[in-house]
Amino acid sequence: MRNKRRLAFLLAIAIVCGALALKVPTLVRAFAGPNEDIARFIDVLNKVREYYVEEVPTSELIEGALRGMVESLDDPYSTYLSADEYREFKASTSGTFGGVGVVITAKDGYVTVVSPIKGTPGERAGLKPGDRILKVDGKDIRGLDVDVASRLILGEPGTEVLLEVESEGEQLSLTITREFIEVNPVEAEMLAENVGYIRLTSFNEHAGERLREALATLDQKGMQGVILDLRGNPGGLLNQALEVAQEFVPEGPVVYVEERGREERRVLDSKLDQAKWPLVVLVDEGSASAAEIVAGAVQDRKAGVLVGEKTFGKATVQDVIPLGDGGALKITIGRYLTPSGRSINKEGIMPDVVVPMPQKVRLPALELKRVLMPETGGLDVAELQQRLKLLGYDIPEVDGIYSGETVEAVKMLQGESGMAATGQVDKDTLEAINNRLTAVNEDDPQIKKAIEVLKELTIKKTKKAA
Repeated sequence: MRNKRRLAFLLAIAIVCGALALKVPTLVRAFAGPNEDIARFIDVLNKVREYYVEEVPTSELIEGALRGMVESLDDPYSTYLSADEYREFKASTSGTFGGVGVVITAKDGYVTVVSPIKGTPGERAGLKPGDRILKVDGKDIRGLDVDVASRLILGEPGTEVLLEVESEGEQLSLTITREFIEVNPVEAEMLAENVGYIRLTSFNEHAGERLREALATLDQKGMQGVILDLRGNPGGLLNQALEVAQEFVPEGPVVYVEERGREERRVLDSKLDQAKWPLVVLVDEGSASAAEIVAGAVQDRKAGVLVGEKTFGKATVQDVIPLGDGGALKITIGRYLTPSGRSINKEGIMPDVVVPMPQKVRLPALELKRVLMPETGGLDVAELQQRLKLLGYDIPEVDGIYSGETVEAVKMLQGESGMAATGQVDKDTLEAINNRLTAVNEDDPQIKKAIEVLKELTIKKTKKAA
């Protein structure tokens, strides 16, 4: 059925393009009556070409019509991709692209940050989940298709892009230098008491493979339980969600997919004989799509415990259909349901254990190219003031001027760190500031709760085995 739909769409485009030179009556006779809509399209196209005040390339008119066709679906996840856009889309799903390293979606008419990718320019610039991107290099993108907006943000490594952002009620202008982004979606480490911690940042085409490598490494070190961190994970490829789920969810359904033209739901199953480790999955409002497939399967199949905050709520499935001109059609082909039959679209998944994350600003390490001296100023001073304020020092105003309370705060920090209170922000003082920032950023109540829950699960598993 899907192949027939693809053929019909491509045939329609071929007919339209081939008929551009025909007059409307000729076209109507060619279609023998039942295709009045196509004739109407050609009629409007010919009149625009003939009467519009300026000559417009036919290719631009056709592309505009194609975009309008898909936009009429009123679906933020369906879009027509030009050849350039399709190349960029494939690069993003493969895990390598040139840009700022931030994942975006359409929400309430705004291009909204789902999550910045760890270690990228977007994260270093301070972009956070929920931030709204209003302009890109001066171009207003409110209401713009998310893929078109993404294309504006992407670009050659080394070039700059100016983003105007609304963040927690404030409007910010951020100039960010693009980099070549190579996304390894997995970060793993062993925490205390043999608790394995794995953060999965996206479901690109390497997610399943990298996860299995991380699990094998931690298992060799004696891992007794797993924390799978899906916070801020915007989703990705459906097949990778299945691969990840199959490492934790026992044999049986992972997700149901409802598609047009299919009387029965398609079932995607796990083949895992038995779960090897107790599992806690961390989720939040940035956990979406494929991340919610995994979380929903874990929750419904009782394969682990969800901890954190309610997820984003995207439960639609998209397919990407290549077109003959090098472009593609990204279109919603189905909706998915969790193993218990729940639809979580626009609703999200409520975790088993709700742990709010304190709404405090998290700032990356301070980077300085000079020693800051009292009675100087600059953007680097403003960045220093932001971090001192986060650390609890009395900074009445972030004004970029290194004097008064800011100097006193630095002297206080130097004294607390066992250094001479010179008021100069040299290399040692910078290190002390960044060490404090690291401690603040690592104070994560959701991970602490996950460890508590995992200990309880491990005890229950041990008792059952005995």
